[in-house]
Amino acid sequence: MNRRIFCAVWAVGLGPLLLAVLLYFLNLGPIQTKPQGQLLPPGQHLNSWQLVDESGESHLLNPKWRLLMTVPGVCDQRCDYWNHQLKQVYTALGKDRSRVEWYQVVGEPTGRQLGSEQLARLGAALWVVDPHGNLVLRYSLEQAPQDLLKDLRRLLKVSRIG
Repeated sequence: MNRRIFCAVWAVGLGPLLLAVLLYFLNLGPIQTKPQGQLLPPGQHLNSWQLVDESGESHLLNPKWRLLMTVPGVCDQRCDYWNHQLKQVYTALGKDRSRVEWYQVVGEPTGRQLGSEQLARLGAALWVVDPHGNLVLRYSLEQAPQDLLKDLRRLLKVSRIG
């Protein structure tokens, strides 16, 4: 009887360890997820963009996640498409949509637009900014809006800020 108990204790202790080693070497562990957008290096802050609103005043940071679409020059067909899709993404966020706001960044701001003198340097893209003003992700306007929605849902799920 003592020998059986001794073997059972060792099996309970070694069983999970052996299973973990087996799964590790067979690459059967949890699936790694990567962001669909370009992950930006830490230390890039929104203050360097010097954003202004339509009245010419500096755009103040607020405790929300922001989606900023930069459009140097005239808004073309792809820009119009993304303007429409950003409304759809905002709606698709459901209960989390109150944690997110979106703006278009152009040369001369009007309405829901912001302006920046450094717009030509930024190029046409969509940027995800955290509530502290840090630039997190960058998306090309050629990417699918579903990529943005997937990453944004994941960010909002794991983030307690905003």
